Amino acid sequence: MRRNRHPQPGFTLIELLLVVLILGVLAAVGSQSLITIARRERANRVTSELASWLEQTNREATQFNAQSAGTSCTITISNGTMVTGAVMATTAPIECSNQSSLRVPDLYGSTNVSITANPTSFVFTPRGTLASSTGSALPNNEVQIIISVDNQPPLRCIRLLGLIGVLELGRNNNVADGNCNVWGRV
Repeated sequence: MRRNRHPQPGFTLIELLLVVLILGVLAAVGSQSLITIARRERANRVTSELASWLEQTNREATQFNAQSAGTSCTITISNGTMVTGAVMATTAPIECSNQSSLRVPDLYGSTNVSITANPTSFVFTPRGTLASSTGSALPNNEVQIIISVDNQPPLRCIRLLGLIGVLELGRNNNVADGNCNVWGRV
């Protein structure tokens, strides 16, 4: 019997198994990164919508307060876990703003948005600053709203500074310790 000294073209079973194994590991690592990126973009969208609504409501409330003596515009942020279409924030009276309530935007899929506001209700004063709706002092003279998607990091935050009415956006991409560690003005 004569042996063929030239190797046959193609791959061995071991080579194919190694390639499949490497591709599986890369797919597992890559899919987790894609999930994190999608969650970050969803949190950014909710934060952006809420921040824009708060800025618009502050401008409209300042005009409303100037025209109606003794009536203040109260903003209430809904705390808890919400789904698409749930009410995130409202104004009272409804005449304070052209858009008296804000709903969770469609985030494409069964995504839950968690919002924690401290305090949950506050007032835009005639000068465009913030005050407590109960008349007590604001904690740290600010309103802080923390937003997460599916109770997972990354966190996004909105901070309204009481004395001057400045709105800042914050983030924490790594851990969900309940605090944002990077802040910037809008």
